[in-house]
Amino acid sequence: MVATLAAATALTVGRAHADPDDVIARPLVLAPGAVELRLTAEINIQQRTMAQPLSLAPDAWWGVAPRWTVGLIHSDPSVDQVAVNASFCVRQSAISACERLYRGSGLDVRFDAIAGQIAVAPRLRVLVRDIDPFKPAVTLGALVRWAHGRFAITSDPYARLPLANHALGNRAALVLPVWLAVQPAAGWAIALHTGYDADFILLRDGGRVPVALDVTARLAGGVDVGVEAGWGALLGPQHDAKHGTVMLAAGWRS
Repeated sequence: MVATLAAATALTVGRAHADPDDVIARPLVLAPGAVELRLTAEINIQQRTMAQPLSLAPDAWWGVAPRWTVGLIHSDPSVDQVAVNASFCVRQSAISACERLYRGSGLDVRFDAIAGQIAVAPRLRVLVRDIDPFKPAVTLGALVRWAHGRFAITSDPYARLPLANHALGNRAALVLPVWLAVQPAAGWAIALHTGYDADFILLRDGGRVPVALDVTARLAGGVDVGVEAGWGALLGPQHDAKHGTVMLAAGWRS
């Protein structure tokens, strides 16, 4: 859902507002004073451990000034991950990263640099990836999207840089997500989410390739619902086809 809710801009040159039903043509940043809220249920899909772990993760963004948006984030989609590791873990598992109710949160800052058929929004995130051990980090990157008619290709490449406790698993990493989206009808969008991510020390031979299908529907009153289902590491050297994830999201944009 992150591709279609957060990473879409107007198709025409300039900063005109997209039609409300044009899901893949929404601005990358919010208008001044506008608000976007989203709640995501992240559900583990695995034999014998169905829906365990399970997390409910709230995200909120606010258009603080022209071309600037700031958000408070908790979900895995907010950092482009197909996973079940977000705050708040309401059904926990000792054999996963979702082993306590609260794991962390983050601040998300975006700037609308370029709008149009090709859109770019530099993005900085300050994250607390975990609280025990404490894993603070920053991400440096940008949302980038090309759109034409009913089709869009979106990416959100970033480098994650640890601020402390690198030796305790808070490693530097490169994340290169890609969404291939189509809008078959007004108010609907379907996207294939894939890409590549890896810790820098394992960049050549230790990466993961996510594969997930993302469907978003625009309802009345500024409400969206979406589902993303797939694997966070279906392919690549660290592939894991046993742990699937379903993420159900509901959002509202003023």
